[in-house]
Amino acid sequence: MKIQCLKSMLLCFAMLFVASASWCNLLDASGTVFIRQHTKSIKTYREVFLGQAQNLKAHGFTAYSLHRDLKDSHVVIVTLKCLDLEEGVHFVRSAEFMSAMDKADVLIPVVWYGVDLTNWGTLKIDPRQYSNQPKMTGGIVIARNEVRDYKFWLDCFYKEDGGKHNHEGRKYKNSNYTIHYLPGNPEVAIVAHEASDVSKAPVFMASDAMKGEMEATGVIGLEIWFGINLEEGTF
Repeated sequence: MKIQCLKSMLLCFAMLFVASASWCNLLDASGTVFIRQHTKSIKTYREVFLGQAQNLKAHGFTAYSLHRDLKDSHVVIVTLKCLDLEEGVHFVRSAEFMSAMDKADVLIPVVWYGVDLTNWGTLKIDPRQYSNQPKMTGGIVIARNEVRDYKFWLDCFYKEDGGKHNHEGRKYKNSNYTIHYLPGNPEVAIVAHEASDVSKAPVFMASDAMKGEMEATGVIGLEIWFGINLEEGTF
């Protein structure tokens, strides 16, 4: 009996090790990190953040964008493109990076991340293209979807209007969709898109039509960030 229990324990450990290894291998790919953080001054935050440009570049980050939260002028939203998602996440959570950002008088950040989607079947998905833009217009919508079945959700997303999502009732122009996947239970799909007038996005995203679509595609948890574009650049 003891031998059988020991075998069962060893099997469980082996399964956990394989699952963990598979998860790490998946994150050993290009991805995007999303950070939402309260700061006393967004101007100071920008200066401190860009002061970390060389460190970010050394850890595989290639580009960034900065946004001010739609409703709270002391909350900044950051997107960070990285070549190796696992290394990138480790760095932004490190004492080195967080201590540096403390100079901007910040609170503990919320960090989301996911592997960049590059294809759906035979359809090639273009990743977000970053450029050096010190001033920008419009805004960004970042939705973190917890889904029952990522493949089913993804098929639904792209079968609808080829992934353009030009719904009636949307009173702003939506463009440049990107999807970022994170395995787990539940699985997570982060969807980001540009909004010509982000102030109109919250009402639409909370509409009955959108709620119905979320339910039909198996979304069981949803959180959305709305940001006003400030700037983007490359490292």
